[in-house]
Amino acid sequence: MNRWRLLGGERFYTFARWLTILLLFAVTSFLTDGPLWPVSITSPPLVIVLWAYTAFSLLATVTTFIPGAAPLVSMAYLVDLMFISLMAFFGGEQIVIFFPLYLLPLINAAIRQPPAISLLSGLVAAVFYIAAFIGWRRILAPDVALGLLDYVALGLRGLTLSFVPWITSGLAERWSESNRASVVQARQEAEQALTEARAYRDQMRSLYEVAYTLSTTVDYRQVLEATLRESRKLTPFTTGMVLLSSGKPDELFVAASQSVSIVDQTRRITVGRALATALRSPEASIISDISHEADLQSFESLRACRSACLMPLRANLRTYGLMVVASDSPTAFTPEQVENLTALANYAIIALHNAQLIFDLKEERNKLISKEEEVRHQLARDLHDGPAQALAAITMNAEFIKRLLERDPSRVNEELDKLSALAKRTTYEVRTMLFELRPLVLETQGLKVTLEQYLERFKGNNAGTAIVLETDGAEDVHLETKTEGTLFNIIQEAVNNALKHAKAKHIWVRMRRDGRNLVAVVQDDGVGFDMQSVLSTYERRGSFGLLNIDERARLVGGSAEMESALGKGTKVTIVVPIEQ
Repeated sequence: MNRWRLLGGERFYTFARWLTILLLFAVTSFLTDGPLWPVSITSPPLVIVLWAYTAFSLLATVTTFIPGAAPLVSMAYLVDLMFISLMAFFGGEQIVIFFPLYLLPLINAAIRQPPAISLLSGLVAAVFYIAAFIGWRRILAPDVALGLLDYVALGLRGLTLSFVPWITSGLAERWSESNRASVVQARQEAEQALTEARAYRDQMRSLYEVAYTLSTTVDYRQVLEATLRESRKLTPFTTGMVLLSSGKPDELFVAASQSVSIVDQTRRITVGRALATALRSPEASIISDISHEADLQSFESLRACRSACLMPLRANLRTYGLMVVASDSPTAFTPEQVENLTALANYAIIALHNAQLIFDLKEERNKLISKEEEVRHQLARDLHDGPAQALAAITMNAEFIKRLLERDPSRVNEELDKLSALAKRTTYEVRTMLFELRPLVLETQGLKVTLEQYLERFKGNNAGTAIVLETDGAEDVHLETKTEGTLFNIIQEAVNNALKHAKAKHIWVRMRRDGRNLVAVVQDDGVGFDMQSVLSTYERRGSFGLLNIDERARLVGGSAEMESALGKGTKVTIVVPIEQ
């Protein structure tokens, strides 16, 4: 099959030769009066030459399929020229008919030969053609008169036969060079496309590896190690490390590393000029000569490197640190490689952000658990000091009245009146506690009515504090159930704190609408306190009341702010979103 394909040109020429022979049979039958078959010694010379040419063509066709006969097949065109010249010789006055038949073998040879050899083949063909013409004129038709125009035409045909192969060979050679150049270019483009495809595959594989590590672990250090490992596959570097904030101002530590000495792995450094610039930059920074950067030279592993790429690890407005990769080449990092490093660094940012979120959630959980414990203890104290004591007193009074019925019945009515008053006061205290825990009126009549009923209970309090409720266009405001309950609890806690500690003459509870938000303010004119001093001792005191106000507001999408100073009272401002 391969040989059959390699012989494609010879097969086509053989097919064309047989078409030429068929054409010669037609021309010969026109030029001779006798039959073309059977052939004999008495047949016209033109017929004998035609059949000889046919036999040669048959032999050449068979030779085409014989291995090792390629040189003979390539020279067969000379025999073709010879037979065509013989037929032109015996064709007599119609010799011009055979002129076009020279072009087929000449063009076939010219395609495969260099221009010089093709020119020689054309000269040979011209000589054959002119010799056939002159031979016919001298030998077979000496009486035929020829004019100058006949010889000029003969010369032009000779020149045509000489130069057509040369021109054809030159064109074929140039087309071959152009085709070879196109093939080389196509091959180079294919190799480049294959290289790009492999690079893209490696990039996707590296991204997948880091993404898989990120999805299977909550340990950000593993993700950082995987990021450096996969980055090295895409962008070969000498040394790589991830520097994160240690929690101290302007101090970084090595959280993950590749090809870093043990000493450098435990090193902590102060942020210098290069690191500070990279931390503030939104994009990766390239340092072409790190020998002039003191903060980078503090690492022994970086002293042998010449260039570095510094990528800030930032999420939103928070900067966690830097990913530093360094190379011993001054031009190690191309824009494409920086893009690959940035893509992988983004996974490290996600891991760090997730770790921070997990830490924050744990902190929030601990605070909520502490608050829950505090509420439980407070509720236990309130129940013990209030209803529990009252119920014990009611039980004792009931026993005392039972004895009075036997000893002094006249005093029973008086003691029953005292017992009734005690029971009513206990019922009031229990209902007040239930109201503070979760007032049912909040779900049915809204926040304003709930606050009115709640603050009504403090009129005539022992401290003589006047509580004023002001609502400015907030009567028709609708909040989500969770938001409404949280806001009531915050206002309740702020009022209770003011009643217990502020020693205030007035407490104002104000609500107003501000666009899509509801603003609630609890303010008193009491003694106030030092905010910084109280906040600094929170952990030792085990109290989370002030911090809890802002945390609970943020849980419903709002915010809270407290202002206080000694002798200037306290002001708590809560902002929550209004239901749309």
